[in-house]
Amino acid sequence: MHDHISAYFKKFYGQDIEIKDFESKNLCFDTVLSDKNINLFVEYKSRFFKTGDSDHFLYQDDILVELVQTLPYFNKQTTNRNINSLYSSYAVNTALGWFYKCSADRLIFFRFLDKKLYDVIDIDFRFFKPWLMNNINKYKLQYSDLTTGTINLILPIVDIPVPMLSYKISKFYEKK
Repeated sequence: MHDHISAYFKKFYGQDIEIKDFESKNLCFDTVLSDKNINLFVEYKSRFFKTGDSDHFLYQDDILVELVQTLPYFNKQTTNRNINSLYSSYAVNTALGWFYKCSADRLIFFRFLDKKLYDVIDIDFRFFKPWLMNNINKYKLQYSDLTTGTINLILPIVDIPVPMLSYKISKFYEKK
């Protein structure tokens, strides 16, 4: 976990908060923030951009919501007779994007420009997920075959309802 992420959790969720990392052990959330008798489940995404190379993606002011992680896994002629020889339930679950599996309370995007924290998009995921599922048809998709064949939904930050969004610009940058 990046130092900026821990610092953000402490600043906005409490200096005494205990941070428990489950990122590589759990498909439903990455981190648990605990204080007294409260546990907050957090899914976070770190996105890195470089000036002159990929910063134009940062300035589009959107987030990508992963709907399918591994599209090629599903490209098979499937029947009820061969489904169990072609697929495993674990692999199907992995091939689905994090959006459908996530059961976190908060979804937080940490976006970096030239290795410095640029902004933080902190979303109340409990309300965000049903809102997006009911409005999913309004947004375009993006396919990336650079890694595993991912389908992302492109969501402008301004479309996220204000009551479920906390948006913070880092002190290192001013909004362009």
